[in-house]
Amino acid sequence: MFKVFRTPEFKKALSFYVEGIKGNKKHFYISMSSAILWCFLVVLHPYIIKRVVDDGILLGNTRILVVLLSSLIVIGYTRAISIGTRRYFGMSVSYNVEAGIRNNIFSHMQKLAFQYHDKVPTGELMARASSDASQVRLAYAIAPLASANLFLLFILSLTLLSISLPLGSVVLLSIPGVLWVGAKFAEKAMEVSLRVKEAEATMTTEVEEQLGGIRVVKAFGNENFASDKVDVAIDNIYEKSLDYLNLRTKFIPIFELIPMIITLFVLVLGGFLSVNDYISLGDFIAFNQYVFLLMWPLRITAWFLSEIPGSISAANRILELLNEKPAIVNKKDLEKLPEDGSGTIKFNKVNFQYGNEKIFNDLSFSVKGKKTVAVVGSTGSGKSTLGYLIPRLYQIDSGEIEIDGVNINNLDLSELRNNVSLAFQESFLFSNSAKENIAIGFKDATQEEIENSANVARAHEFISELPEAYETTVGERGYGLSGGQRQRIALARAILRNPRILILDDALSAVDAFTEEEIRNELNSTMKNMTTLIITNRVPTIELCDEVIFIENGKVKAQGKHEDIIKNDNSYMNLFLEEERLGPTK
Repeated sequence: MFKVFRTPEFKKALSFYVEGIKGNKKHFYISMSSAILWCFLVVLHPYIIKRVVDDGILLGNTRILVVLLSSLIVIGYTRAISIGTRRYFGMSVSYNVEAGIRNNIFSHMQKLAFQYHDKVPTGELMARASSDASQVRLAYAIAPLASANLFLLFILSLTLLSISLPLGSVVLLSIPGVLWVGAKFAEKAMEVSLRVKEAEATMTTEVEEQLGGIRVVKAFGNENFASDKVDVAIDNIYEKSLDYLNLRTKFIPIFELIPMIITLFVLVLGGFLSVNDYISLGDFIAFNQYVFLLMWPLRITAWFLSEIPGSISAANRILELLNEKPAIVNKKDLEKLPEDGSGTIKFNKVNFQYGNEKIFNDLSFSVKGKKTVAVVGSTGSGKSTLGYLIPRLYQIDSGEIEIDGVNINNLDLSELRNNVSLAFQESFLFSNSAKENIAIGFKDATQEEIENSANVARAHEFISELPEAYETTVGERGYGLSGGQRQRIALARAILRNPRILILDDALSAVDAFTEEEIRNELNSTMKNMTTLIITNRVPTIELCDEVIFIENGKVKAQGKHEDIIKNDNSYMNLFLEEERLGPTK
């Protein structure tokens, strides 16, 4: 019996719940105290009625009758206040814990490396921060009520025995049966509940993906296919929920049937004992009221047991995420970048792979400070990945990456990323103003600095023409702007920080040729003060650079001037012949 309470999942969930209570002790204790007070008052109420019948009505004692009736009024008001107090402070704890869980989940997700986010769908993470957190909140909300009702169950049991030992004993023999049924239900429901949660997470992932790509869906007339995929996910939730419903349908009637049988038994046997003067009329009335009250904690206990599986499943899913250790963390003994460093970069036998796919094999090269270098290679050669490794967005498997002679693993992550700025090929913009999108990570930037960086990226002119200029909200993911405009805002964002190292990952691919040339001319003067890696296969951009790093088969195939490499390396020349055959990519 109660195997569910001995499972590792329950033990982990229980520790999780206790941690949540620690930050809300005061409100939790007030809620529990109010619930226990309510229990005492509930038990006291039938006793007062017994006294009203036996000592007041039957004996004709008006004075005692007035006192007892007054007591019932006071008890009624106090019970109402205790119920309100329990609910308010109990719900306060549950909502506060839920908010804390969601904050912890989001904070922890930001600490996890790209490797984790590459393999776990966004919808799955959203489900854990939404529906799972709400399910855990429910456990905190009903915990004071369930605890109080277990206490009430114990007090009522003693009270029933004190009124009539034979009658009370027979009634109490039914309690283990109700609890056994509840425990069996909880045991079977845990697995079914987990499947429901997983189905909900799958549906959330599907909806998030289809809505995120709604423009592609509509452009290709794929609405029916998208709807079918979401329908399948929703049907899966429906089927799993029906399994849970069928389980409840089998067990819940038993919870109702047993109390009905008990009530009938008490009326028959209790009536017989009262008529034959084994118990008084007041005792008989009080006993019936106590039995009626006993049904309430039994039902609450059954309900609590039915909710436990879902809450345990949700808690364990959240713990699974929170227990995921960040692959990239700060060391204890950190170093500092030299203040007079020029931004030299050195890769020494770096190995890296995505899952089982090897990307770099003993990759080694060095870049002098304040140089502009093009990183060139065929599709899938790891050009973008190289740029992501420098600010430790991914963690290398072995080898070393140094900036100005300092291993990046020995640098504080915030210092490293303040000194390395990256403009992605996919220019993600937030649903904020153009100004806020440019100043991300640089809250103290002045309007002049923002506009200067926008001028370099040739974004100032079109931003100024927006309805509210720099204060204009650009819309979700920047879809209110063209691809080229989004790229220019992203480029301004990268330039604003005036980093030691600037990495441009094909950051001008969506910009027209004329604007690209203007930006390149502006960048010529800006990039003199920083080391710049430009990830591209575009010849006009490559010609802007001091040298080229050509990557092939996970290693540096060649490094030097563009014109020298293209003369001496056939694979490098063939790369551009292929690019020319395919035509412009923008």
